[in-house]
Amino acid sequence: MAFLFYLSSRPAPEELKWIPTIAELKLVHIIEYGILYFLVWYAVIKTTSYNKLEAFTLALMVTILYGLTDEFHQIFVVGRTARLEDVAADVVGCILTQAGISISNNYRH
Repeated sequence: MAFLFYLSSRPAPEELKWIPTIAELKLVHIIEYGILYFLVWYAVIKTTSYNKLEAFTLALMVTILYGLTDEFHQIFVVGRTARLEDVAADVVGCILTQAGISISNNYRH
């Protein structure tokens, strides 16, 4: 989260502007927040006795809440904007990551 905050505190690098969007969703957001979701989900799974649905819900809520606060933060950064489309991309990253986790777990059992 601190690394994402640092990145969003600076103007977007020109190198990232070539990364494509899919249905107005920035691929970089999908990837970044997919990774964040996985880290939060893994921490919840390893440190609590929550079941799979509870772990999913908590990790999703934490990641989305962080995405919302990060977009708000970007209002105050020169060269950045706050976009709900970016939060939607964050959610997509979470869902795709959870799908990958679920598929991976099904193949192991």
